[in-house]
Amino acid sequence: MGFFTKKITVYKEKGCKAHWQTAKEALKNAGISFSSTSLPSEAPTCGCGAKLDIRDFGPKGKIDRDMYCIDVEEKDVDRAREILASLDGATWA
Repeated sequence: MGFFTKKITVYKEKGCKAHWQTAKEALKNAGISFSSTSLPSEAPTCGCGAKLDIRDFGPKGKIDRDMYCIDVEEKDVDRAREILASLDGATWA
């Protein structure tokens, strides 16, 4: 992916890491270059670098609150959306 190319988000989903990894694998197998991120949807509640979230200590353990995104070059948007639409349970931007 070039440094000065326009990138468009084709996949954006909250809290489903498995779908995000499947989408990345499908795009990789199709030969489409992409950039992906896993961003936390909320800031941690503690300061001083502790980064503790009290909701992670419940009876079921840590929950997935991350936002998963995949961006592709503008020229590959239509092809990438077709690939993602063919995946089961995928959402795209």
